[in-house]
Amino acid sequence: GIECKLLATDDAAHRVSMLVRLAPGARYPAHTHAGLEELFLLEGELWIDERKLVAGDDNHAPAGTGDERVWSETGCTCVLVTSTDDVLR
Repeated sequence: GIECKLLATDDAAHRVSMLVRLAPGARYPAHTHAGLEELFLLEGELWIDERKLVAGDDNHAPAGTGDERVWSETGCTCVLVTSTDDVLR
């Protein structure tokens, strides 16, 4: 239920940017951010823990923080810039 298209990588900085699509009902596993995560929602709705994002919203998550629940009831598309060292739990 999750599709990713790689846009760019920075191996030296351990960073990646991707276009990500979640199908309706898709969930992303709990994870801890190894570096700053930046997300911009292009379409649909996305829940990050108790925060609901809609098209045009952005989310910044500092290194060391984590997300327990990430899911979309409607399906969504976002641009995600994150660390390649994030830890799935």
